[in-house]
Amino acid sequence: MTLFVVQMHGEPGSGKSTLARAIGRELPAVVLDKDIISSAMLRSGQATGSTGPSSYLALYGLARSVVEQGYSVVIDSPCLWPSIEEHGRGIANATHARYAMIECVCPADVVERRLATRERLKSNPAARMTGPMSPGMRAPTCRRLILDSTRGVTDLAADAVAYIRSLATVAATAKAPTPSPSLLPRKAAGEGAGGVRA
Repeated sequence: MTLFVVQMHGEPGSGKSTLARAIGRELPAVVLDKDIISSAMLRSGQATGSTGPSSYLALYGLARSVVEQGYSVVIDSPCLWPSIEEHGRGIANATHARYAMIECVCPADVVERRLATRERLKSNPAARMTGPMSPGMRAPTCRRLILDSTRGVTDLAADAVAYIRSLATVAATAKAPTPSPSLLPRKAAGEGAGGVRA
């Protein structure tokens, strides 16, 4: 049985948590949401803004434990720091799992509407992040599937799971699979190297 470490990416409100849960049902995989950990830390009295490193360490530990127990895992958090991707890949390598990244994108007005109307966890932002990235932050440039999350979640999950499973096929055959039309690369302005849009 092939195990997967699936790392989600996308700004808050981009739809990655909704898609992560759908991927978890279809793959199947255990979904781990960093905001659940961060929100628990805030409720326990930890100061706002101080939960980042601890919540990520807990997330990585849980993810590795889940895969070691024989289950695929979806890591649900933005992947804006190189170390986040490195930890995800490290978990996959240490557990002999396949690594995949799924990125959710959508227009800014959709993000803002989702943030304003969704039921929020304590650590979830209420407004869209704006301005330049902080020092050390960067959008991933690795090979990943980039999905427009204004599409229906059922279709998005089908494309994501097909992409994830294709990576196991590549590993087994040592040659690239023939993608379905919905997974064919379409170069877009500003797209990071290695991104595949569907």
